[in-house]
Amino acid sequence: MNTRKLSTHVLETSSGKAASNIKVTVYRLDEIQEWRAIRPSQTNSDGRCLLLDQGEFPMGIYKLTFHVGPYFAAKNMTTFYPAIDIIVDCNENQNYHIPLLLSPYGYTTYRGT
Repeated sequence: MNTRKLSTHVLETSSGKAASNIKVTVYRLDEIQEWRAIRPSQTNSDGRCLLLDQGEFPMGIYKLTFHVGPYFAAKNMTTFYPAIDIIVDCNENQNYHIPLLLSPYGYTTYRGT
């Protein structure tokens, strides 16, 4: 049985707080090298989001689009990045956690646990 999961956590580094209510759209690269949207999700009050659960997460290349423009607009802040795309190769039989450390004019990501 497939027990793989894809998740994220968004932290706004300029405030040191979790970034809630950020829409995250997951795409998978298909066999003809086109991105196919799987579904949108949204970060919770702790900035966390389960994107794909067991049984719906086959091995492959995925793109996570973080729609951060509306998040900053709701805080009356401008941002250089209205959306952030992170492309990851998920070809091992394990869980993938992709955190995003966010500020209005920069971001960092890494492979978490």
